[in-house]
Amino acid sequence: MPQLADRLAAAGFLSAGEEAEELQARAGGDGRVLEELVERRLAGEPLAWIVGSAAFCGLRVRVDPGVYVPRPHTEGLALHAAERLPAHGTAVDVCTGSGSVAAVLADRRPGATVLATDVDERAIACARSNGVDARRGDLYAPLPAALQGRVDLVTGVVPYVPTGALASLQRDTFTHESALAYDGGPDGTAILRRALAGSRAVLRPGGALLLELGGDQARLLAGDLARLGFGDVSELADEDGDVRGIEATLAA
Repeated sequence: MPQLADRLAAAGFLSAGEEAEELQARAGGDGRVLEELVERRLAGEPLAWIVGSAAFCGLRVRVDPGVYVPRPHTEGLALHAAERLPAHGTAVDVCTGSGSVAAVLADRRPGATVLATDVDERAIACARSNGVDARRGDLYAPLPAALQGRVDLVTGVVPYVPTGALASLQRDTFTHESALAYDGGPDGTAILRRALAGSRAVLRPGGALLLELGGDQARLLAGDLARLGFGDVSELADEDGDVRGIEATLAA
């Protein structure tokens, strides 16, 4: 184990010890299999794809190859969203990916109705394997018409990386992953704005919207939020003080 952790650390993986443990567990004691898994990791393939899952808010979420891997910095948004969801309320998670946020909502609010959407069929299959009621389609398009104006909570980790910043992402990102999960347009807000505008029709008055974002995108969306009738707008920051999301309430 120490030698494996050292190899991963030397390659630049910050959580080398934890990754070594996960890879060894996945190999099940087979040295040849372990070496194959390690080589995949050293080539930059996401760990969650290799071992088949990722830890998220105390859950073990299945993550299939090709599906966006949930990030630790999203956990704060997911947990805060669960607090905003009434015990028997209704939530919609757009761009759900593996269904990690939706799974946390369902786990923390077992009496609530949680639906999720994504355009990627691989993501939909993965989210469903995590017990999520996932529908394929663009943002709110797959939702039942009966939900219009009746949803208590909308969450989303939509693509929000500015197109020009894609090249600065972690090495090997697009060797394995698709820009579809990252590219948010020139300033990163193209899909954020669509998610925000579309939420206006599905949320009930007093319903909550929580979207992940970065940089100065909260400021860039301020006009949209005001125009669409959202108030009580606040930024969600991580433990380092970096803005990771916005929270807003639809006015009555």
